Amino acid sequence: MTPPDNKLDYDLIVESLKGHLPSLPVVMNELMMVISDHDAALYALRDLLKMDQTIYAQLLKIANTHRYREGREGKVVSIDDAVQVLGLEKVKQVAMNTTILDLYGKVSFPKGFSLEALWMHSVGVAIASSILAGKVDSDLSDQAYTCGLLHDIGKVAKCKFDQILYSEEMKSVQDRKVDVLQWEISAKSIRHDLLGSYLARAWGISTLVETVTRWHHEEDRSKRIGIEDAKTQLLVDIVFLANVTIHKLGFGHSGHRIVRPPSRLIMRRLGLDEEALDEFAEKVGERLEEEAENLALFTKA
Repeated sequence: MTPPDNKLDYDLIVESLKGHLPSLPVVMNELMMVISDHDAALYALRDLLKMDQTIYAQLLKIANTHRYREGREGKVVSIDDAVQVLGLEKVKQVAMNTTILDLYGKVSFPKGFSLEALWMHSVGVAIASSILAGKVDSDLSDQAYTCGLLHDIGKVAKCKFDQILYSEEMKSVQDRKVDVLQWEISAKSIRHDLLGSYLARAWGISTLVETVTRWHHEEDRSKRIGIEDAKTQLLVDIVFLANVTIHKLGFGHSGHRIVRPPSRLIMRRLGLDEEALDEFAEKVGERLEEEAENLALFTKA
């Protein structure tokens, strides 16, 4: 197989995956619309969530955990009560996590590479992105969570396209102790960031997701082709730093264990010094611990 190195080849890969890689469920696209509308009321979400029984069941499980049931009598048994208990932000996050994990579960990953570990890494980046967005621009929190959750979706598509090749690449990454993108570039292989962006476009997801997925490894704004607005640049910065932080914390596994410290330039753009960066990482670690019980429910058989 000749590795693609141009736009047409990536289009062809995505086209070849149709019928083999599950389409993004309708509920996910609907969620994207709700997430982009800051004035969306809880009731607008209720009917949407009733479309998907898996999400419905997951919401009830989490709403009935000790953390959320404290002080309440009886179990939460309806979607209305679950939404009231969890709140809008948490409900949207549970719905997206359920949808993406279900998507991952329909792809066979090579031995030694866990879909749950990749999903956990992505959830970690989503949580870290949301926290960081809250610090620098609270209007971006929902979008940051979504982009963080989907930033590595290209790895799922790449694995489905050629599992044997993907397995060999992951072994090479581990043996040579390099990061995944570094290996993809040096080997002139399929790049997961590019493939992810093309997949996002084919699915008709938000252009924000497409753009952030494409550039989530690029610190230099001048090299991010096609980004014209400052908000999108900021969102890429946020997911970039969140990704670095989750690698540093060792939460989940995206295929490599290499931690590259962020440049002072990107830290300055986000208003962070070394002390603030450490405080951010500590806060993310605390949030991940708080979410441990909920995240375990997603992968429990």
